[in-house]
Amino acid sequence: MTRTFTDEELTPRGLAFRLDLFRRAEASAQNTRAEISKTQTRLHNLSNDLVVLENEIEEAAAFAEAYLLRQRSLD
Repeated sequence: MTRTFTDEELTPRGLAFRLDLFRRAEASAQNTRAEISKTQTRLHNLSNDLVVLENEIEEAAAFAEAYLLRQRSLD
């Protein structure tokens, strides 16, 4: 739905006010988009780090299990 404005509302001052409001809103939206992009990148990096850590945990557990089994067989 498009708002209609009266002739009294359509003034140069009203235009200046709304253009300033538009510029500030657009700048804020752009900053928000940039923050979202940074957050998505950070989340992706953290997800990759988590995969690496999980693989290292599994490898360390497998090594410990093999080591302990070997030690038991030597006793």
